Amino acid sequence: MKQKIRNAPSWLGLTDARTEFVYLPDRAEIVKRIFQYSIDGLGAYTIAKLLNAEGVPAFGWSKRWDQSTIHNMLNNKATLGEYQRKQVLEGKEVPIGEPIPNYYPPVIDKKTFEEAQATRRENLSTRRGRKGRRVTNLFSEIPRCSYCGSRVKLHNAPVKSLVCKRVWDGEICFRFKWSYRDFEETFLTFLQKNDETGRFKSKLEQLRDHVGQNDENGIYQARLAIVQHIRSTVVKLTIAFGGTTPQHEKIHRTIRRDHPNRYFTVELSNGTSYIGHPITPAKAASVLKVNSEGLCEQLGLSPRQGKLTALLAEGESLAFIAKELGMTLSTARWHLREIFRKTNAHSQGELINLARTTFPFTNE
Repeated sequence: MKQKIRNAPSWLGLTDARTEFVYLPDRAEIVKRIFQYSIDGLGAYTIAKLLNAEGVPAFGWSKRWDQSTIHNMLNNKATLGEYQRKQVLEGKEVPIGEPIPNYYPPVIDKKTFEEAQATRRENLSTRRGRKGRRVTNLFSEIPRCSYCGSRVKLHNAPVKSLVCKRVWDGEICFRFKWSYRDFEETFLTFLQKNDETGRFKSKLEQLRDHVGQNDENGIYQARLAIVQHIRSTVVKLTIAFGGTTPQHEKIHRTIRRDHPNRYFTVELSNGTSYIGHPITPAKAASVLKVNSEGLCEQLGLSPRQGKLTALLAEGESLAFIAKELGMTLSTARWHLREIFRKTNAHSQGELINLARTTFPFTNE
């Protein structure tokens, strides 16, 4: 006879006999949304406020989400299926023994969990504050790729960009991304132009006022109001990163930024549909490259080190570059230290300036 189970994480249930876990799809989707919000740069406070504004039912006795609940969920490896036995010592729960993997049905994968932790660490290191006051991505979980239908995710590189998830995962789709700042400006301008009631224009004016006053709390509140407006107004949003009929490219080709023919299509809650284009279409800068072979010759780097340096100069993150070059992040860091040694650079910023000065951007 199977041993009875005492309890389960809030996104799982138990059979009547309390001998097996029951997967709760609706709650599992909410957990996945919370992790994706975190990956897109939203803090626990902001995530809780968004879920409450949308009327998403909270888990447990409380009818509302709060910051601590979101924080604990994002830290909880039970979402990966791991069980950690605990006991209370001096009023605090402390782990006992080694965690047991594959104890629960997992609700997210390891990559998603680690991405969320990395983004949260970045938020703390950039001093955004525990409440995520920047609301980095106004479009979290909304856009889809026009070509394959996959979710569009935020790529947290030095130049933040939106990119098709299939491309990010190393699969085949059109290998271009859209600079986040450019997309946000384009889309907000579109919403203002099609704002019949004037309410959205008022929200934008409030945001500009708070930005002008450098009022962080006001900026946060204004951007959160814009997020809520977008989620209540936009029914469907798709992004065509490379125009109407692009050709798929090799999987290992660099993901370039801001194709001149990029556009989005959007369906609004009032039944209307539109196509939007960049306010000022990007020039060839989006497809300009740093000459990695020239860097090798001028700076005395190996071919891989030259490529790594060139990609850094083009605005890519070290984690992305490691994946692009087929190496682990630790190996990429080792190469970066060797590059620092060879070039007498003391930081990535200094190395990037050196690379761009040595070999300015040229047409690909």
